[in-house]
Amino acid sequence: MKNEDLKAIELYAWVGEDEMGSGEIGLKQAVVPAGLIPMVATKQDKIGQDSIRKQLDYLGKVYGKRIALCRFKFYGVVEEVGEK
Repeated sequence: MKNEDLKAIELYAWVGEDEMGSGEIGLKQAVVPAGLIPMVATKQDKIGQDSIRKQLDYLGKVYGKRIALCRFKFYGVVEEVGEK
């Protein structure tokens, strides 16, 4: 994997404020076949599925918080591990 490959990556993530009132914005989680996982993907259609949207809509309504599907662009490598 080259840096040029990384620069082409876009991430889609559901983010929102902590439900317990800390004010911190972070990744939201949803239940999918793999279990309860943070909602981040490299393709919008994978993360924008109706079942995920419904779970997060319910969460936002229960806690009175806004949850948004956002697109993030590569900014830079922070750290690398493994073979280089």
